[in-house]
Order: sequence, then C-alpha cells, then structure tokens
Amino acid sequence: MKTRRNTGANRRKGVGPGRRQHLLEVNVRTASMKRQHRGKASGFLWKAFFIVIVVGLLAAGAQFACGKFFFKNPEYNLKHLVTHLNGVLTQEELVNLTGFNEGKNIFGLDLEQANQKLAALPEVRSVSIERMLPDTIEVGLEPRAPVFLFVAPGEIEAAAGESFIPGKSFLCDKEGVMMRPARLDDKFLGLPVLRGVSLGNAIPGKKLESSSLATALLLRHTLSELPEETFRISSVDVSKPYAAVVTDASGAKFTFGTLGGADMPAQLDRLRKLLDHCQETGRKIQTANLMVSRNTPVTFVLTPEQGSDKIAPVASSKKILKHN
Repeated sequence: MKTRRNTGANRRKGVGPGRRQHLLEVNVRTASMKRQHRGKASGFLWKAFFIVIVVGLLAAGAQFACGKFFFKNPEYNLKHLVTHLNGVLTQEELVNLTGFNEGKNIFGLDLEQANQKLAALPEVRSVSIERMLPDTIEVGLEPRAPVFLFVAPGEIEAAAGESFIPGKSFLCDKEGVMMRPARLDDKFLGLPVLRGVSLGNAIPGKKLESSSLATALLLRHTLSELPEETFRISSVDVSKPYAAVVTDASGAKFTFGTLGGADMPAQLDRLRKLLDHCQETGRKIQTANLMVSRNTPVTFVLTPEQGSDKIAPVASSKKILKHN
C-alpha cells in the first residue's frame, strides 16, 4: 500500500511542472501577441495622423491657391451682366434681387440662390444663369405667356376690359397659373377678357383650381384651331354653369354648351361652317347658339336694306344656311 501511494504521488509530481511550463509559455505568447497588436495599432494611428496632416496641408494649399488665383483675382470681377429678361424685370431689379453687382468676383456669386429667387417669380416659367470666364454673367428668363385678363365680379367692366391695372389685374397662362404683374406690357391690353371666374383663392404663381377657368381654357384651346384672321377671341363669359359666351373681335357672340356631355369638336365644326358661309357671302354674324346641333339659331348684322333678316343654319345638311 505504501508503494502505490508513492507511485501515484510521483506521477502527480512529474505532471505538475509540465503544466506550469505550458502555462508560462502560453502567457509569454499572449503577452507577445498583445505587444504586436499594440504596435500595429500604434503604427496605424501614426499613419492615419500623417495622412490627416497631409490632406489638411493640401486643402489649405488648395484654398490658398483658389483665393489667390480665383476669388481674389481682379481678372474675375464681374464687368459684364448680359440679360435676356423679356419684360419680366428691369436690369436694376434683377441686380437688386440677385446681388449681381459689378465688381464682385463671379466665383463668389451664389448662382443657385439667384436661380431660386428668379424662379419664384409668378411671371417666370424658367431661368438660365451662366458664368462665363473671365468676367461675365448671363441671365435668361422665359416668361409665362398670359392667355386671359380677368375681370373680377363687381369691377367696372369698361375700365377692366380696356386696360390693365399694374399690381391689381390678374392674368393666367394656358395652365391656369395666376399672375399679377407690377408693370404694364402692351401685349396685356390685347388679351381676351375673362368674366365669371371667382378670384377669391387666386394666388400669384399658383394654379387656380376652378371649374369655370378650366372651361374657359378648354374653349380657348378648342378655338385656337381656327385661323386668327377669321376668328379672334375678344372675351369669354363663363358665369353660367351650363354655357359660355365667346365674343370675337367683330363683336359677334357665340354660345357654347359646357356641360359634361357637350361635344366641343361638333360645336367647333358648326362654327367653322358659319364662318365659311360669312366669307362666301360677306355677311357678319351677330349671335349664334352653337349648343343646338340642328337648325342652329343664328342672327346676322343687318343693313338698312335687309331689314330684319334672320337665318337658321342646319349643321347636318350639305346646304348649311337657309333664309326664312
């Protein structure tokens, strides 16, 4: 029994130092790996620091070069402002709005901000701004083309129909976008006058959502198919929900149906036939109700010799007109 205990004790004593040696080697390797990792991390940080310093120096050098050769170079001071404003603004107003003052460095001018300010004007459809080296800025404005001059309910029709009041009169383009120009342009005076549209929600630069305005714009688009020398709109009255009265340059009044089922192409075809008849005969229309598809009621301007002459065109017949 004593021999067995000694043998087991010797075995345990022989294993113990080996384990300690193994643990010592593991600890040494771990410490070595940690030192290596710290060395690598330190080296990476030094490289990163060096790169940041180099990049900073390059940026500072580039900034200094740009300032010296571009932003502070008098060669690039604004000397020429080329404008194509098309009556939307004066050059003075443009400079006040954009800050494009002569003598400023063209690279220091904020073209994007100027573009946004100009595009926000209700009368402007599109803007182009170009920097042209060494000393020129070119600005182009495409204006909205107005198609109607509005007469608000309660306005004096004679005054509103014959003149444009700067800053007060509303105009709109073919898309229904509203404008209220602050200056008179001769082309405004020749615009068709539109009556019967409520302007309570009209905002310059915004589209006016109005069924009456939509009707008027549809009529204008339909009638634009006619040659201007034979038919030119003077005014449109859409105050009635079921019909619109269009007055042409000669003073003739044409009534169009505007309800959902109204066939505009058919009404336009009846108008074409009436105009062809007038060209052939030299007669002048006073009124015509184009809502009626058969035996369309028409009255002509009478001469003293004609007395009370009236006709009723038949749209479906080859013989368009017949005398009563």
